[in-house]
Amino acid sequence: MPNVVKGSKQEKMVVVPYRPGRRFLLVSFLVLGVGASAIGGFMYGYMNTLRNQQSEQATQQELSEQLSVIETENSALRRQVAILDRSRVMDQLVTEEVQETIFSLRDRVAQLEQDVVYYRQVVSAETEDTGLIISQLDIDATREANRYRYKLVLRQQDADGDTFLTGHVNINLVGSQGEVQQILAIRDLSAEQDQLDIRLRFKYFQNIEGELVLPDNFVPDRLQVAAVSVEPVEKSINQSFSWVVER
Repeated sequence: MPNVVKGSKQEKMVVVPYRPGRRFLLVSFLVLGVGASAIGGFMYGYMNTLRNQQSEQATQQELSEQLSVIETENSALRRQVAILDRSRVMDQLVTEEVQETIFSLRDRVAQLEQDVVYYRQVVSAETEDTGLIISQLDIDATREANRYRYKLVLRQQDADGDTFLTGHVNINLVGSQGEVQQILAIRDLSAEQDQLDIRLRFKYFQNIEGELVLPDNFVPDRLQVAAVSVEPVEKSINQSFSWVVER
């Protein structure tokens, strides 16, 4: 009998068969499970870390490409800004040069205009009493109403007998028909003239003559004579003669 202390709690004893191999297997399975769990956790963490690294690398690569594109665009924009700045500066310089040229040309034109006025005065003073002059203008009545004879004499003052005066003359008749003022070219009134610019070529004088046939109800007022000589002296004459008829 086993020794039993009186009054103490007695635990029941269970007798199990002793199987050391099974215990070893259980311990082995437990160790393998824990190891497998550890390896699985490590591999899961490693794969997650690898995926994160790959994702970060892809993101970094994309950001690098975007940064490269932005840097390229910025470089192009900087070049454009530099070109625009240079163009602006060049435009400003060109504008200033053009303005200076315009001012200079204006001053030159003003000086030339003054010179032209002076030389015209000198030439006019020298040619006033020489070259082409209007010597005579006569208007004579005829037996027919509205028909008149005219004679214009142009002369070369101080003619030397060797030099031809060349140029042309225009003759217009100014008057009114009713309440309307009209200017009629002598070409339209005289059968003897067929040109507006009547040619002049003479040594001493030249007569322009013929007959005028006035339109009905036309009231003449004056004759306008504009003559121009080209040689030997450039000269122009503009004179108006009142309509005076010799009977």
